[in-house]
Amino acid sequence: MASKGGIAVLVLFGLAALASADSSCQNNGDNDFDFDGQNASTCDGVVVIQSASASASVPGNTSLISSDSSVSCVMHEGSGNDEAVTALQTALVQCNGQSVTIDGNFGAATTQAVANVQRQHGLPADGAYGPATLEVMSWPTGSGGCVSSVSVSSVVVDEAS
Repeated sequence: MASKGGIAVLVLFGLAALASADSSCQNNGDNDFDFDGQNASTCDGVVVIQSASASASVPGNTSLISSDSSVSCVMHEGSGNDEAVTALQTALVQCNGQSVTIDGNFGAATTQAVANVQRQHGLPADGAYGPATLEVMSWPTGSGGCVSSVSVSSVVVDEAS
């Protein structure tokens, strides 16, 4: 079993590795990296959020390091777990007009699809998924529609299984 100090080192190492992949990432001076002003870690699962109009499953941070699940997480080519990447790819195809294989692999095609959505919404098109990209994307609902009112402050109602 890893100690809390060991976990913190792994989290900091992971965030440092992501820093160069997201143009909205800033070192706030204490070696914590902020993505669009939010502390964020790699997406490690899927959470169900409730927006004003519907619920949707989005990539999230479900790790045991935090006491609460969160939608504030990041992924880039080669990162994210299969579940989180699959949720992103499904949203890209079903609600954002992108053509990408839904395979749980954040590869070159997913990077390009994310960059396309970012470009369409006036964001820096770096292909990295983070809080700003979450907020401009539309997400599938359980009823077959899409919802676009998702934000990093959306209420997490459950962890998807």
